[in-house]
Amino acid sequence: MASRLPNIDNLSLSDLTELSARVQKAIASKKDEERGETLNALKALAQAKGYSLDELLGKGPGGRRQRSDKGVKLKPKYIGPNGEIYTGRGPTPKWLKSLERKGEKREKFLAK
Repeated sequence: MASRLPNIDNLSLSDLTELSARVQKAIASKKDEERGETLNALKALAQAKGYSLDELLGKGPGGRRQRSDKGVKLKPKYIGPNGEIYTGRGPTPKWLKSLERKGEKREKFLAK
């Protein structure tokens, strides 16, 4: 049985480079094509079961994934000298930044 692949032993460097670029484009194109087919098959299966694909993947409006702890009240991770609290999520509050600039360590304000 003869190979369907071309003999590349006698190709020049520029020809090999061009061939490599064409192969990479073909691979990317095939992956995109298969990805689309798979996505369509998953959407059809979800719809047949009465769901949307976003609903099954836990995505909210805009296609973004919803946090599993959305709406959960977090315990404070840091407590400031005047009773300020910081859960450790989001931007660092001004009171903690100013204390760190004065040389204080963040660990000093850890909630116990």
